[in-house]
Formats: sequence, C-alpha cells, structure tokens
Amino acid sequence: MKNRIFSLIIIVFISNSCGIFKTHHKDKLIDFENNQVPKNTLKLNGYYFAELEREANNSDNTQETKIKYLSAFFIYEDGFIVNIRGIDGLTNYYCAENETYENTYERAHKVIELMLESQNSEDKRTKRICGFEPNDIGNKGLAKVNNDSIRIQFYSIEMQKPGKDSFNSAYLYEINGVIKSDSSFVINSETEFRTNKRTTENTLFRFRQTKQKPNIENYFKKNNNRFK
Repeated sequence: MKNRIFSLIIIVFISNSCGIFKTHHKDKLIDFENNQVPKNTLKLNGYYFAELEREANNSDNTQETKIKYLSAFFIYEDGFIVNIRGIDGLTNYYCAENETYENTYERAHKVIELMLESQNSEDKRTKRICGFEPNDIGNKGLAKVNNDSIRIQFYSIEMQKPGKDSFNSAYLYEINGVIKSDSSFVINSETEFRTNKRTTENTLFRFRQTKQKPNIENYFKKNNNRFK
C-alpha cells in the first residue's frame, strides 16, 4: 500500500510539473484520410522554401547583424507535410556537421541536404536522432490543394503555460496562399489557432529538387485513432 501511495504521489508530481502532453485543435484538421495533391499542380520531388532574415543575437556568434535562414516544406502525394523552420548556414547542427559555415541561403540549403543524408546513416545513433522524429507530431502537418489555392497546416510544440511548464502541447497553425506555378506558391496569411490571431503575409515559396525526402510515414494516418 505504501509503495502504491508513493507511486501515485510521483505521478501527480510529474503531471503538475510537466503537464500531460496534449494535441490541440484536432477538430480543425484537414481531412487526412481522403486527401491527395492533384497531379500536375505542384512538383513533389523536393521541398518548397522561403528565404527569410532575422536579427542576430549573442548565441549566433557572428558579426552579422541579420541572419539569413530558410523555412521549408516537404509535401507528399497524400497531403502529408514535414516542416523545417529556421535553418541557417551558421549553426552547427548535429545532423548536418560540416567545416564550412556561411551566412548564405546556399549554405542553409546545404544544411538541409546534409540532414536528408544523415537519416540514412550507418551509425544507429545518428540515424535515430536524424530521422525527422517519425513518432512526434511537432513540425508535421497537412496540405490541401484546391485549383490554384493551397492550404497548409502544421503543429508546433509549445508550453501550455509559458514559463511554468515544459513543452507539453502541440498547437496548430495554418497558412493560406495561391499557387503561381508547379514550382512556386505565395502565402498570403497565417492563422494561429491558439490565439485566433490572423496575420497578413506575402511570402514566396519556391521549389528545390532533392535526391530524397524525409523517409517517414504520414503521422496522421499512422495515428488515425488519436484524431477521431
């Protein structure tokens, strides 16, 4: 009995300090069971990227005032997407180690290329760490193409109570835009469902072909019961 009570105390402590992981806004999700990207609308043998900049900070260890970085989406035939955000050419990524570090977009593209190569590493630890976290919902999402419009949703891992708990919640974001060609689209708006905040954008995403993509299953189909 004492052991049981002690175990319950530990469980309550962990729940209160870390919080139980929760996936929000499941009712807002695109229908992932019957979704396909129509043929000839978008090229899918690579990723779509936007070239962005942010202010440098002390952790960047550079004399540059602005850091060039990429936001990228891998889109699959069934509408599943993998989002890679904030990739720059100055950070030493475990899954993309290289001797060259430059504040350029081309170097950031090289980082993504190295990340894709690392997922097939012969080293078990590297392969596990660099496998794009197939069992985690963070940075996974869905895309819906309808004529010349594109709608992309993705989950971001955040705190339920900022400053008071761990990153124990997945919150949904949605961006909407217009397809300009089979290799580009422009995002016009972003919605943060957590706050119902909608911002206007004008961000161009262009296509870059790759030899491979993240080799993972559609998270939503694989975990279908969690979204019913």
